[in-house]
Amino acid sequence: MSFIAIGSAKASPGATSLAVGLSLTWQATTNRQAMLIEADADGGVMAARFGLASNPSLLELSGTARHELSLQGLQTNCQMLADQVPCLVAPGCGNTVSLVLSSMATRLATSFSQFGELDGIADIGRIRLNTQSAKLIECCDLLIVVARPEFEQLVPLVHLARTLQTQNIPSVLVCIGDRPYPPAEMAKTSGLNLLGVMAHDSRVNQALLSGLPEQSRSHRLLLWRTLSELAQRIQQRLSRASSSRVAA
Repeated sequence: MSFIAIGSAKASPGATSLAVGLSLTWQATTNRQAMLIEADADGGVMAARFGLASNPSLLELSGTARHELSLQGLQTNCQMLADQVPCLVAPGCGNTVSLVLSSMATRLATSFSQFGELDGIADIGRIRLNTQSAKLIECCDLLIVVARPEFEQLVPLVHLARTLQTQNIPSVLVCIGDRPYPPAEMAKTSGLNLLGVMAHDSRVNQALLSGLPEQSRSHRLLLWRTLSELAQRIQQRLSRASSSRVAA
């Protein structure tokens, strides 16, 4: 029903890890299903990072969805990540991803409004408003901007936040870790609302590849606890926005 885009102002702050982690915790936290979509205009990394095949992928989907994007078409081209969540990976070539998005980004983002209890969570990599992935941002229900609380990430974050606010794109900030600068200061300086903090874990890829632990254990693990809290806050924000639109 909702389409959530996750990206960053600067390379490699943890956007992919957040997208994967939220997808894995989404159903357990929100009682809704999630589909993870890789739509990074610089090229996909999920297949290599998480041991998935290079196809089917976003490229194969584009070949069957030139006129209509169906739920069955999406599901057919997904692979199961950690045996828990359907994942639509992107080709490793950035030019190929950009070409695919140029023809279907808008349909991809808006299609989830027709899919009932299924939400789309998209990793769009670096947020560039002059690329094909910008169409995903323009149509998303919520853009999550990911940053590490470091000075070198703050300057590009501030510039990006100003642009997003000018274009009235619903955006929030998620910090990866809480050091060396307080995440609240990052949010205050950038002007973005702080949604929360994902725990920094040097073994995050291994943890995500293993999938969400049993519910009885997961609430005691810091990484999964922070991901569940973020998922819950996202759902609450989307519900409030939906209620406001209905009231209007």
